[in-house]
Amino acid sequence: MRSTIILVAVLFLLDAAQSQQRRPAWPKQFGAYIARSSETIPLFPRALSGYRFEEGKDFWGKPFSTKGTIRVFKGQDWEGISKFPNTMNGCSSGVFMIRWRSAYATDRISTSAVNNVAVASKSETKPGVFGYMSGTNCDQPMFKFADSRNGDTLVDIYYELKFWQAAL
Repeated sequence: MRSTIILVAVLFLLDAAQSQQRRPAWPKQFGAYIARSSETIPLFPRALSGYRFEEGKDFWGKPFSTKGTIRVFKGQDWEGISKFPNTMNGCSSGVFMIRWRSAYATDRISTSAVNNVAVASKSETKPGVFGYMSGTNCDQPMFKFADSRNGDTLVDIYYELKFWQAAL
């Protein structure tokens, strides 16, 4: 019995490792991307050349919650994460990466990485239920309710962030 439990645990761990290996790599180009499922969203990289990572810290080394939710409403304008630490200067000081999903598979979200310096640079993507994006410290991840197959008028978006600080 005990050997069966150990074998099942080993097989589970091997399957999990293979699933992680099948995920796509994080794109080198900044922007917003849609994924087919949570499993096809790239994992955050462990390292980013020219940058360092501090758990729970933003671009500037200040505490910032890296997991949360945001609610978007049908017919409303773009919504960003409250008090997101983007700036208008020194756009090479940091990089953010965000992974997100809609609370419901019937509710699709449009996303964009909006740049403070050139507000017209919204790179809107096609709507999706799962996605990810990246940008500089001058960008901000933005979300908008796109549509619902069951008539919903609002949806929560679950996200996790990773901030990178410029380093030597």
